[in-house]
Amino acid sequence: MLVPDTHRELRPPPNVGVQSGAQIPGLPVIPCGWTEAEFRVLDRSFRLMVPFRPDSLLDSPEVLSANALDDYMPYWAYLWPAALQIAESMLQNPWPRETRVLELGCGLGLVGIAALAAGCQVSLTDYDVNAITTARLNAALNGFPDADAFVLDWRSPPELTYAVIIGCDVTYESRNHAPILDLIDRMLQPDGFCWIADGGRNAAPAFVDLARMRGYSVGMRDLEGKEINDPGLNYVLLELRKS
Repeated sequence: MLVPDTHRELRPPPNVGVQSGAQIPGLPVIPCGWTEAEFRVLDRSFRLMVPFRPDSLLDSPEVLSANALDDYMPYWAYLWPAALQIAESMLQNPWPRETRVLELGCGLGLVGIAALAAGCQVSLTDYDVNAITTARLNAALNGFPDADAFVLDWRSPPELTYAVIIGCDVTYESRNHAPILDLIDRMLQPDGFCWIADGGRNAAPAFVDLARMRGYSVGMRDLEGKEINDPGLNYVLLELRKS
C-alpha cells in the first residue's frame, strides 16, 4: 500500500442528507465512493463532493501502476490543511474583480472556488484529470457552472499568463520545487505575484531558499496575517514577486 503524508488532511463529517460512499454521476468511479461535505469559510459555506475514504485509492491498481510509472500519488483526493486558511485569504483579497488567477494543484477545488466567489476569473488546474472533473463539478455545485478547469503538468506549462498564481500545499515534495518555479517564470505576468500556502511541512524553507536564489522576493505571513521571517512548522502564506 502506498502511504502519502496524509496525517493532517481535513476530514469533515458528511452531511446527513447524502449517502456516504455513493457513486455520483459525473464524478470518477472510485473504490470508496463519494460524500458531500460543507466547509465554512468566514461568512460563506461551500459544498464539496469529496471521496468518502480517500486512503482506499492507494490500493487501486490504477494508482499503483501510475505510481510505478511516474511516482504518481492521488493527492487530489484529500483536502489539505492549508486550504481553509488560504480560502479565507481568497475571500478577503484586495484585487480588482475579474483578476485572472491560475490555481496550481486545485484538487477538490475549494481554494479556487473561494476565489471565484470573490469575483476573480479563475483557471482551476491539476495534474490529475480526476481532480479536474471533481473541481469542475464542485464549482458548479457552488454556483459556477462555467468554471475554467484544465489538466496542467507543471513540467510543460502552456503559453498563458496570469496576474495571480495561487497554490495550496504544493511544496511538500522537494522534487516539485524547481518545476513550480519554472512554471511561475513562464506563466506569471511581470507585475504579478504568486501566493502559495503551506501547512507547515518540512520542505517549505527549502522552497523559499530556492525561490530567492532564482531571483524572487519572498514575503511570509502567518495564520493571523502577521509578517514573519521563517516558514517554521506552522501555516505560512508565501508571496512571490519577480525582482
